[in-house]
This record gives sequence, C-alpha cells and structure tokens, in this order.
Amino acid sequence: MPEQTNPSCTGLTRRNLIGAGAALAAIGATPALAKLSILKGTREIISISDGGFVMPATMLGNRPADEIQALLRANNLPVDANRTVLNVTLIRDGADYTIIDCGSGANFLPGSGKLAANLEAAGIAKEAIKRVLFTHAHPDHLWGAIDDFDTDLFPNASYSMPEAEWAFWSDPGVYSRLPEDRHAFAAGAQRIFKAIGEKTSRFRPGTEVTPGILAVDSAGHTPGHVCFEISAGNERLMVLGDALTHPVISFRHPDWQPASDADGARAAVTRKALLDRLATDRIPVIGYHLPPQGLGRVERDGPAYRFVAGA
Repeated sequence: MPEQTNPSCTGLTRRNLIGAGAALAAIGATPALAKLSILKGTREIISISDGGFVMPATMLGNRPADEIQALLRANNLPVDANRTVLNVTLIRDGADYTIIDCGSGANFLPGSGKLAANLEAAGIAKEAIKRVLFTHAHPDHLWGAIDDFDTDLFPNASYSMPEAEWAFWSDPGVYSRLPEDRHAFAAGAQRIFKAIGEKTSRFRPGTEVTPGILAVDSAGHTPGHVCFEISAGNERLMVLGDALTHPVISFRHPDWQPASDADGARAAVTRKALLDRLATDRIPVIGYHLPPQGLGRVERDGPAYRFVAGA
C-alpha cells in the first residue's frame, strides 16, 4: 500500500506502522504489535493485540440475517461469523506508559487474553505501566486488569474509570437491568472493581484525565462509555473503544443496533455524531475491534461513511 499522510496529523503515516508478533488462529494473521509516533517521537502510540474471538454475525445489527449476510458478502467478509480483533492502546511518554483498556484476561472467550504475553514479547515491562484508563467495563476491556490470583497485572499503575460506568456495574441491583446472558459481565466487573478499587479514580466526560488525554462522551454502547482524544502539539488521535466496532456496518449503517449495545438508540446517535466529527476534523482513530491494528481514518461516502484502514 502506498504511504498516505493525514494533513491534520502529519506524524501518523503508513510508514510508522511496524507489524511484529504471532498470528492469531481465530481471526487470521494479525500482527501482535504496531507502533506509530506522533510529534517526532515525544509521544509514541502502540497498538498491541489482546488476540481476538468469533461471534455470530447475527449480532452485528437489528436487521434480518439475510440483509446482514448480503452486506458482509458484498464486502468480502465471512457471512456466518464475525471475527473480531482486540486492539489495546498504549501511550509512551519517556519511560512511562499509559494503557487504554487492558484486554480480556484468562477467563473470557477463546482466542482472547493475549495482552500480557504480547507485552512481554515486545519488551514492555508490566511495572512500566503507570496509568490504566478504561473506556468502559465490558469483559474484553476490563478483565485483563488482574491475573489468575486476583492480583493487579500492572502493580505500579493507577486506574481511572468513567464515573457513570463504575456506578452502573458496581450497583448490587445491576442484575435486574441486564438480560440473563450478561449477568456474568456484571459479576466479573464487580470482581475486578474489588481488586483495583482502592487504586481507581472516577471521572466525567470532558475531563482531561491525564495531560493530553481527554475523555469524550460516547455513551450508548454502555451507560458510561467514553472515547479518549490523545493530543501532542497540534496532532490528535481518537481511541474509540467500542463506539465504532465493525469496519463496514458501524460506518455505512450507524443506525443499525448491534446486540452488544446496552442502549441501541443512544449508541446510534453517538455513532452518527462521532463519525461526523471524525470525518470533518480528519482525526485519525484507533478502534478496539477494527482490523488490522485499529488505525485508520473516517471518510464520508455519500450519505454514510467508510473506514480507511492504516491511513
């Protein structure tokens, strides 16, 4: 692919992407690590894989199965299952790292939970992680915060969680507001919260949670979901979390409501507003579930949008 440069973020080029690591059998060949530098290396962004998993394609939207399959087929994607990647974002400032979300750990779906091994393979010590920021508290973003012994995976880190997200998942009455198949999500979140609670601060959208990282309201997928806008000088990058999760459907049909959204109508409004801003301001993105390492940009495509990967 020829090198492309985003005029509003000239340090983010295709040449900055360096793939390394093993393939993930469940989702095809996916590099475990990708690096890109912004502001001439003073702040480095690293997209590192937590693996991936497979979910039914019917979960991608509140549309008839044949309509979903036709769209997937037209875009050369599998029609029987959605094979998704998990892209954890690290920000390096000197010798210290901030990590946005921390993967699934050992107790979620097969194919996930690779973050700790990939950090070790990349030569990034867990002790060097000083801040952990969460977009939301779903298992594939939260459960990797502790190891099999309920001990912090990142012993020197502080944690920050959206206030509304913490309030929702820690509420003893949360189970009555969830379908039965999501009760394990709540139980797992409460287990993690118990382990890291004393080290966890809560914030509201619009807060600069640490210098150069702004929490952006993107509720809908979960009650307190946020994106993070990272800045370095005049350059910006949006870490999407699960605000946009599919490389075709989230962009071409932001009104479709995937089964993973807690509030489908609100999430659709969030997607439309976010897509408009990203396309207008030409802000590059990293999506947690967008292939291959999540890096890309948003372009208008008629009345809808498209994701341009790796640009």
